[in-house]
Amino acid sequence: MKKINQLATEIFSQILEKMGTQTHFKFYSPGCPTLTVEKLYRIVTELGEGTLYSLCHYGKLNGDPMREPEMCFLVIDSRIEPTDYKNLHVCPQMFHSDSYGIYEESIEIENSAIICFWPLCQQKHCLFANHWLLLIREHGYLK
Repeated sequence: MKKINQLATEIFSQILEKMGTQTHFKFYSPGCPTLTVEKLYRIVTELGEGTLYSLCHYGKLNGDPMREPEMCFLVIDSRIEPTDYKNLHVCPQMFHSDSYGIYEESIEIENSAIICFWPLCQQKHCLFANHWLLLIREHGYLK
């Protein structure tokens, strides 16, 4: 499975740190949509036990909530120290955009286990996630 790059991993680590032990957390930045992070469930992987997280900006269209975008990430955290980013594996699992009608899974999970993944789709998700996480930091969500 493909991981996001090191800078994006460091940013994701900051999100996890601010989230702490909570299962649901909201980040705010003036003039930007709320960023919601949810801890979903545990996953069994070849690298050990992981956790699935959802990262989502919600908007509204005609009063209905819209995910713009939502991504799920499989996180396998084998760090000994908080800055040991080589042992923090953050792999995109899903991309969803309501306004564009897109729902893509690059890792298929069934019964809390990975059953297959699509490398080309996951590479595309990694590129988007690397850019999006950088924008999250630049827009001040982690201050």
